[in-house]
Amino acid sequence: MALKKQDLLKIADILMFALLLANIAFLFWYVFVGYQTNFHSDSAAKALLAREIYETKSYFPKEWNHVNSDLFVVFGHLFIIPLLAFMPAGFTAHAISGAIFSCLILHGVWLITGLTPISARRRIAVVAVFASGISSIIAENLYGQVSYGVVLLLCSYLVYFASKYLSSDDAQKFKWSLPLVILFSLVYWANPKRAVVTYSLPLIIALAWLILSTDASNRRGFLKLAGLGLIGAAAGSMLHMMTISEVNNISGVSNARWLSYELIARNITLSLKGVYAQLGGLPLADAPLFSISGLYAGMRFGIASLVIVLVPIAISRAMNNPRDISKFFALFAASSMLLTLCLQIMTTIPDMNDPIQSSRYMVPGVMLCFIVLLTSELPWHRPPVWAISVSLISIVFASSAYHTFRQTTSNPETLAQPGQVNPRKESLAKFLSQNKLHYGYATYWNAGALTVFSNEQSKVRQIQIKDGIPMPMRHLSSNRWYRPAAWQGKTFLLLHENEINLVNWQLMKQMGAMHEKLHRIDEFAIFVFPANIARNLPGWDTRYEESHRFPLTERAFRNVGLLHKDDAGNGHILIAKKGEEGALHYGPFLPLEPGQYKVTFDVLADHHPEGVARIDVAGGPNQKIFGEKFLLESHAPQEIIFTLEEANTLEFRVWALGTERVTFRGYAVQRIPE
Repeated sequence: MALKKQDLLKIADILMFALLLANIAFLFWYVFVGYQTNFHSDSAAKALLAREIYETKSYFPKEWNHVNSDLFVVFGHLFIIPLLAFMPAGFTAHAISGAIFSCLILHGVWLITGLTPISARRRIAVVAVFASGISSIIAENLYGQVSYGVVLLLCSYLVYFASKYLSSDDAQKFKWSLPLVILFSLVYWANPKRAVVTYSLPLIIALAWLILSTDASNRRGFLKLAGLGLIGAAAGSMLHMMTISEVNNISGVSNARWLSYELIARNITLSLKGVYAQLGGLPLADAPLFSISGLYAGMRFGIASLVIVLVPIAISRAMNNPRDISKFFALFAASSMLLTLCLQIMTTIPDMNDPIQSSRYMVPGVMLCFIVLLTSELPWHRPPVWAISVSLISIVFASSAYHTFRQTTSNPETLAQPGQVNPRKESLAKFLSQNKLHYGYATYWNAGALTVFSNEQSKVRQIQIKDGIPMPMRHLSSNRWYRPAAWQGKTFLLLHENEINLVNWQLMKQMGAMHEKLHRIDEFAIFVFPANIARNLPGWDTRYEESHRFPLTERAFRNVGLLHKDDAGNGHILIAKKGEEGALHYGPFLPLEPGQYKVTFDVLADHHPEGVARIDVAGGPNQKIFGEKFLLESHAPQEIIFTLEEANTLEFRVWALGTERVTFRGYAVQRIPE
């Protein structure tokens, strides 16, 4: 007996729902298991921030170093914080947070599909497409790292709240105005510059189009919606200014510049490559044409090309739709995509030497436009080319979860920055634990990821090698990590084999940081020190709550005098002979936080009535003098007490006056308790 159409539709519903559940299962496997292969230090940052928040009891820790004025208001760390009462800030906590955000992202997709006149079956199909991961780069950014997934989530909620506001009667509008104002306040609190481009401009462009193209009776609602956005933006901007003034911030890509015509032309093709990567359509280079992998890659390239061609048509169709809500969503999505594309190809914001990774800035806009295509009307009663094409795209993506998540975890380094993914995380974490190495330092990509991956059993803090010396990398880190009080006992320095020669080991020895043991594992060397090297290396502790002595090294800055080895074997000394006049020592350009300090100069000179030396503390671009002393003689260390009202980079200078021989052995800095 032939099945009726209604029975076939029920079977289709069951199959579609089963596919959705299967894709969600694959997604959860990826978040909890598969992503361990891809896990890196950018992903780890939210777990480390959550730990900092939990320990300091402050949602915006004063010691944390934010970047580009980005405050983490609604971000992936949000659900990790309460978990720390029960578990370490390890991969499991990261995965639980990722799973929650994954569900919220799919919920956001479900909400905005409900704004379109499509069936529940097709809405489930669209959610199934997004649960499939779509591609390696999308799976990473939406569900693994949970970076631009949060942006897509907030865009989805914004479109949903705004659409509900526009379609409600006057009695119901207040119900939707409050979440709109709150959402705008949150995104502007995080970063007003980003919020303008990501949320406000797409909203304003969509509303402006609707105001100019619809009846006067609807314009009042559009203008009120724009007003709500301005109220939320103003409130969020004030919160941002108040908060950013109380925390540390490091500038970076926020200082964007326009590019030349030649670079813009180059970036157009590279941005297209990024879009193909997001749609899983990059050609598989050197793959045999008639192999399974080669044929599948060719098919995905064709499907991605079809999406790129059809998206503008879908947006055009939606804008000709009589429903204001359909127009609003399409205009918002198109504006979001075009604005980020302009920044992508015309400014210095992305690093287009790696166009695939840099395409992450376009993820929210591309995905919103993709939803516009997937939810477009399918007029089967007309020539079915459009309906068949969109249906084919939905089927291919919705059925690709296994391939997408498997590809994402099988060869993670193919879509990563150099050194970003460390395949030795597990063996390194195990080795550190076995050798009771619980606190140490490593360069960025080998630091945070190991801390989280080891369940905080080994806390590895990020550093960079600067002028031969390990220095704190304060980008997305806490100043607390680099103070001597952070850890009592032995520490280690973990370096990749190509980083070892970047360290000036002789200079490290002169500073009193000499390793006592060396381990080797895989391509890494682990140098073990008997104490925390933060006690010995300059520029690490910016508060100097403990007295920190800086012996002179062969790199000491001077204009007069000669550098000699200390007879006592304690580094070097500087000597200016009688008749030599000028800077016997300047530098070391040391960063200090606000507070009162005492600096002790170990300077020796015989008496002369006209003076033998001048010592001072200076800082800033104008060389402001914070304290100075004029010495007629010096037979003991000389102290200068000074106060910093705000953070500054200081020099401790010794000026020989040429009247007598002056010897300088170094200096010590200590914060004076309040």
